[in-house]
Amino acid sequence: MKEAWAVLRDAGPGRLLLGGAGVALGLVGVWQFLAQVPTTGWVRVGIWLVAGVAVHDGVLAPLGVVSGWLVARRAPASARPAVRLAGLAILTVLLLAVPLLATGGLRR
Repeated sequence: MKEAWAVLRDAGPGRLLLGGAGVALGLVGVWQFLAQVPTTGWVRVGIWLVAGVAVHDGVLAPLGVVSGWLVARRAPASARPAVRLAGLAILTVLLLAVPLLATGGLRR
């Protein structure tokens, strides 16, 4: 615990400002969750969060490691960062698009 206070004491004003903004936004998120999500939906949100972690750690992270390894083996050294960035962007768009397409889009 002593080390954490030393890091906080040695942080510059910009880092403290960003950290404070992050804590404030996190509290706004908690407030919105408590105000907007009915208590009957909390279990569904918890299941969704656990499933998200499981899918990330069990599927996406290994897929990213394997695809990065394949790119590192085949792409020229000068193109590797750009190819990896493009792959990350494509994977992110797919992660957002596939659930929307599979469920028929946004529902309100």
